[in-house]
Amino acid sequence: MKKTLICSAVASSLFAGAAFAELSADGSVSATSDYRFRGISQTDENAALQGEINLNHSSGIHAGVWGSSIDFGESADGENFKLEVDYTVGYAFAISGVDLDLGYVYYSYPNSNDDTVDADFGEVYGNASYKGFEVGVNWSDDYFQESGKSTYVYTGASHKFGIVTVAGTVGYTFFDEKDVFETGTDKYVDYSVSAAVDVLKNLNVEVAYVGTDLHKDDIGGADWAEDTFVASVTLSL
Repeated sequence: MKKTLICSAVASSLFAGAAFAELSADGSVSATSDYRFRGISQTDENAALQGEINLNHSSGIHAGVWGSSIDFGESADGENFKLEVDYTVGYAFAISGVDLDLGYVYYSYPNSNDDTVDADFGEVYGNASYKGFEVGVNWSDDYFQESGKSTYVYTGASHKFGIVTVAGTVGYTFFDEKDVFETGTDKYVDYSVSAAVDVLKNLNVEVAYVGTDLHKDDIGGADWAEDTFVASVTLSL
């Protein structure tokens, strides 16, 4: 009996060790001249500091935490928005050479909620990529600040030329409600074209041209959705 218990304990330890060995972690810290989310500035067109950490299992299950400084300007609501923290859990796998990822993202804004409006929201997502091409969709049943259902679909492509990676994306967001933007717009397009260089083994520098088809009046007179160049530096950990 004692021998059986010892063997069971050893087997359990080996199994736990093997499962732990199948886990890997990665992360990054970065600085950007303007944090743009689907083409719209989240920092009042100012710089942001960002960081993330991810856990990946060999089965394809993964989880991560990403954070960024934010700034929604000097409005009564915006004064409390200083930090965004996103939590992701998903499952990545491949079918016939196509990489797929399905999961859920929860966007949180610590210390920003008041008694009437909850800024936090979640999205289910799915994307597929093949030889540098990608398509995806994100869906929320109640978007930022309880603005109702939203859907985001996008496509993109990237290619590496030596040490330079060139990429482009186009996305389309549409809402069920018509009061998300000041003018009643319930949909918009965002786009970006970028070039990134690995200047060191773990150091990446990127310049992107980012924009939307929204206008100042849609964002309350702010330039947050206007076309602009964004520069970013990322250190992989």
